Amino acid sequence: MILVDHQTIAEIPVLNIVKEDNQGKSLPTIFFYHGFGSQKELYLHYGYLLAQRGFRVILPDAKLHGERQGEADESEQAVYFWHVVQSNIDELLTLKEELLARHEIDPERIGVGGVSMGAITSLGMLARYDWIKVGVSLMGSAYYGHFAKQLLIQATDQGLQFPYDVDERLASLNPYDLSEQLEKLGDRPLYLWHGKMDNVVPFAYSERLYQTLVEDGEAENVKLVVDEKAKHKVSIEGILGSVSFFEKYL
Repeated sequence: MILVDHQTIAEIPVLNIVKEDNQGKSLPTIFFYHGFGSQKELYLHYGYLLAQRGFRVILPDAKLHGERQGEADESEQAVYFWHVVQSNIDELLTLKEELLARHEIDPERIGVGGVSMGAITSLGMLARYDWIKVGVSLMGSAYYGHFAKQLLIQATDQGLQFPYDVDERLASLNPYDLSEQLEKLGDRPLYLWHGKMDNVVPFAYSERLYQTLVEDGEAENVKLVVDEKAKHKVSIEGILGSVSFFEKYL
C-alpha cells in the first residue's frame, strides 16, 4: 500500500508519499515540483510510481499555488513567476533539514524533479545545492536569464504590469542560472525530457543545454529524450522514463 500523508512543514503544504512498509524509515528522497497554475495533488502519479520503487516522495505546493494560492489569480501568478521559482529553490533547504531531523530521508540520496515550472525549479536547484544527487527536468529551461526576458516580452504584450524593478528581478536570478555555471552540475545524472513542438517552454532550451554539455565533455550521465510530436504535455513514456532514471541513479 502507498501512503499519502498531507503535512505542513514550515508553513509549506506537502504530500509525503511512501510505501507503508517504509513509513518512518530514512529513505532516498525525491522532491518533485508541479507546474505553473497547478498544485501538488495533480502530480500524485509521479509520487505513486516512485514510492512503489522504494523512494520517499515530497510534493510541495509552490507559493501562490494550491493551498498557498489565496486570492492570487493567473495574472498574479504570472507576474510573480520567478519569485515562485526562487522561493521553491530557497525552501528546499528548509524541507530537507526538517525531514533530516525526523530521520525520514537519506542525506546522501536526494533527488529533485519537476514539470515545466517545476522543471525550471529543479535546474535552478542543481545550481544552488551540491548535495542533490540526481535531477529530472520535464519541459524545463536552465537558461533563466534568456527565458525570463522572453516571458517578460510576452507578459508586456498581454498588458501585464510589474510592481517591482524588472532589471533588479532579472539580475537576482543569476545565482540560480545553471546555464551560466554549468561546472556546478559536475558529473551528476540529469534527465531531460522535452516535446519538440512545445509552445510554452521552447524545446531549444533542453537541446542547447544537452549539446553544450556534450561539447564540454560533461554529458556522460546526462540523458536527453525528445518527443518529436509532443507539445507542452509529458507523455507516458516521459513519465516512466523519469521514474526509471531516478531508480537507476538514486
